[in-house]
Amino acid sequence: MPETQTKTAAPTKPQLFSKGHGACAGCGSAVAIRSILFNLGPNIVVSLATGCMEVVSTGYPDNCWGVPVVHSLFENAPAVASGVTRALKKRGSNAIPVVIGGDGSTYDIGFGALSGAMERNEDMIYFCYDNEAYENTGIQRSGATPKYAATTTSPKEVGGKSEWKKNVSFIAASHGVPYAATASIAFLSDLKKKIEKAK
Repeated sequence: MPETQTKTAAPTKPQLFSKGHGACAGCGSAVAIRSILFNLGPNIVVSLATGCMEVVSTGYPDNCWGVPVVHSLFENAPAVASGVTRALKKRGSNAIPVVIGGDGSTYDIGFGALSGAMERNEDMIYFCYDNEAYENTGIQRSGATPKYAATTTSPKEVGGKSEWKKNVSFIAASHGVPYAATASIAFLSDLKKKIEKAK
């Protein structure tokens, strides 16, 4: 009779974005956030802009975040994170300030606050999950919506949105930030490398 070999599984890291959120099954934004938190680890403070991920993940009593989260408005998540950065420094904490916002907050409504934070070279990591439209409120066009894409607010007569998608990563780089990148959840190992570099 052959000898049975037993292997011990490697210890796993705790999930910092756990089950119980109300996102759609297979939601790309939920996958991205889970990967972001897994790779950054627990020593972070998140400024979470209003948007679909805020709506589906923070409803009492089902908060699924395993890290401190500050719910901010659409337009001020980077400003909130700037305040968090200063508070952490004053306390002598080495926690990483992180902003997570959708394309509505990043490309449009909160772009002024984001631009200001980039221009001041604020010490934070900013993540945008790009749905390419205001998905949570009815699929309205945003600055992230690609040209010719059909949304509930793009003109049907011209075959969809008539403007090009804003190149926010290029705009971020033009602010002189230390690091700007794009990633896709289709390539999680690439996302992991970029998160490590951003740290």
